[in-house]
Amino acid sequence: MKKLIDILNESNVRLTTEQKSAFLEEIKGFSAISEAVYRNSRLKEVAKQLTTLAERAEQVTLSETEEWFDQVTVKRNMKELKNGAKTFSKTVEEINVLQQRLESIYEEMGSTLNRYYEI
Repeated sequence: MKKLIDILNESNVRLTTEQKSAFLEEIKGFSAISEAVYRNSRLKEVAKQLTTLAERAEQVTLSETEEWFDQVTVKRNMKELKNGAKTFSKTVEEINVLQQRLESIYEEMGSTLNRYYEI
């Protein structure tokens, strides 16, 4: 099976040697893109840490500030903190769904390119 670069060489498409070389270098770099696509992230761990932190902050703050601050204000602030942690966790889940979609598209593109070029 002929590779696309051979077909381009034979066709009426006129690319300069420099253009062909630059393109082939880009193709060689396709797999390096995977580092960005398959990010090494700990977002789920971070979400758990933030949830735990918010819960502990509520416990400690309420027990330590009985005489210093208005209890109603402290409770409201701690509720906002916990809601922030919940929102963060939900957003992480949404990111994971999009991340899987992104990885799938990248793999499909790689599969298509691999039909014509050595990646």
